[in-house]
Amino acid sequence: MKDAQQTKEKHFPHYLVASLLIVLGFLVYFNSLKGVFVFDDKALIIDNPFIKDFSYIKDIFTTHLFKGSGIYSNFYRPIQSLSFMIDYRIWGLNPLGYRLTSVLIHSLNAVFVYFLIYLIFKKQSIALITSLLFCVHTVLSWPVDYIASRADLLSPFFFLAAILLYVLYKEGNRRGFLLYVSSILCFILSIMSKEIGLMLPLLLLFYNHCFPGEWKKTKDKKPPNLILPFLIIAGIYMYIRATLLNFSGGQFLETTTGQLPLYIRMLTTSKVLMIYIRLLLFPLGLHMEWDIQPASSFFEDEVFLSVVALCIIAVFTYFLSRTSKAKFFAIGWFFITLLPSSNIIPLNYFMGEAWLYIPSIGFLSLIAIYLSELIKKSKPWSVTVICGLFLVIMWYSFLTIKRTDVWGNPVKLYTEVLKYSPNNTKARINLGTVLAESGSYDDALQRYNEVAGLLPKDSGVHSSLGSAYADKKMYDVALKEFKKAVELNPKDHVAHNNIGIIYKIKGDIKKAMEQYTEALKINPNYPLTYNNIGNIYLESGQYDAAIRFYKKAISLDPNKAPFYANLGKAYKSKGMIQEARESFEKALRVDPNHNDAVEGLNSLN
Repeated sequence: MKDAQQTKEKHFPHYLVASLLIVLGFLVYFNSLKGVFVFDDKALIIDNPFIKDFSYIKDIFTTHLFKGSGIYSNFYRPIQSLSFMIDYRIWGLNPLGYRLTSVLIHSLNAVFVYFLIYLIFKKQSIALITSLLFCVHTVLSWPVDYIASRADLLSPFFFLAAILLYVLYKEGNRRGFLLYVSSILCFILSIMSKEIGLMLPLLLLFYNHCFPGEWKKTKDKKPPNLILPFLIIAGIYMYIRATLLNFSGGQFLETTTGQLPLYIRMLTTSKVLMIYIRLLLFPLGLHMEWDIQPASSFFEDEVFLSVVALCIIAVFTYFLSRTSKAKFFAIGWFFITLLPSSNIIPLNYFMGEAWLYIPSIGFLSLIAIYLSELIKKSKPWSVTVICGLFLVIMWYSFLTIKRTDVWGNPVKLYTEVLKYSPNNTKARINLGTVLAESGSYDDALQRYNEVAGLLPKDSGVHSSLGSAYADKKMYDVALKEFKKAVELNPKDHVAHNNIGIIYKIKGDIKKAMEQYTEALKINPNYPLTYNNIGNIYLESGQYDAAIRFYKKAISLDPNKAPFYANLGKAYKSKGMIQEARESFEKALRVDPNHNDAVEGLNSLN
């Protein structure tokens, strides 16, 4: 009888639903393909030699995420770096390819959501509604639109695959052992993408509690302990991260959350949870940097009302645990997968839209269960719910398309961040950089000076100011700012490199070489410095040395046209015409409009 009911409720072939979700995903995120690199994309992709050669495979699995670009962090995301490495091999530094990969992963995640919800709840209507909302929901657009947030797509991809395989195994599939081993492998890949994957064993325990199921047992053989291996792997991973793969080096990031007592962090998290629920229903006012003010006390209006709301949700959840295991599981999924971002362990921020990516599945499936029940009530209810659902999906899709427009325009993105977080220095620096690149040097200087007023002792601010002054050919002022950056942070290799550039422009080659040498001591993988040293050797007639340094720069970043063009000049000066021609041609393959390469090639003809 149960099987007959399930068959009756299945209205569409699964492959059609999967195709619909992939097409829909690409439709709502099509505009994002026109976007450029923003924020941490530069450090993780443009300035990261580790993703540009497969010889760095070992490095991406044994070092932290930002190691290649010389920035300190304690993030371990080897699968993210591996995905960028594959993207770079295919697309070079064309952001379209990276964005295409992100849209594809998100669309596949929506397909996984559909099959997983269908397997758990045994109703296609619930699975279809959940996956459609997940596919187009605006609050989930951050990881898709922001390339550097690839881990927030990859970890859910393997997380969902692991649960899906586990559920198939539990239901007695004849390929049980293979499915179980595959589930464990996906779990490992999930935690190596991002730490939220560690919630998988807890979720599987909760799933077994809600849906114990019927196991195929023999008289003399008990089913294996299915969760224990997941827990062991999670424990091993946490131990290794705390020891061998702990990259803090005794350093600690000073964060607002880490300086607050636990109870204050929990009160603040109660406010954040209410914001999350509001955004899942009405995804308006989205922005990249949420400036959540820490709670001052329990009796603060926002905090008190949030705690009361959470208490009501807790009572509601208790009654659901006795009346509907499906709804209880959906709510449990939401709160269990939010645990890593709850600030029990202090994080850099109190809130991030990307942190809703996996938890949203529980919330949306709960909504889908109620809507499915309303659809079954009567025909008028069915028509009303379906029409309303269609309008909501269209509304979310419209908002998501608008978000892709913001993420695709750096000026719009950084301006939006500053609208909600006026003191966000990183956004001001990035906005200044974009303005400088567009030739608006005075506007760029204004932004950098604003940041310098907010953070007078931040070396990065002075380094950015120096670059802006250098663009305006105000070299003495630029040199002063770069020196201030080095004074504040002697390990700022970019500032040392830039000081070298200014000294070279001013004709002091000895001091320029001293600064370049210091930059390479700090970061021996910075390709621009090798190129700059090559320029000095080229101009002094030391062509063999110039060729050696240009080749080193190219090995670290093989996608820079100037490096190849400079190498071509060195070969030409040495009389190696064929090698010069090949270098100029390589430069033009990277950038068909590169003037030095065009002129160099013409001079050989």
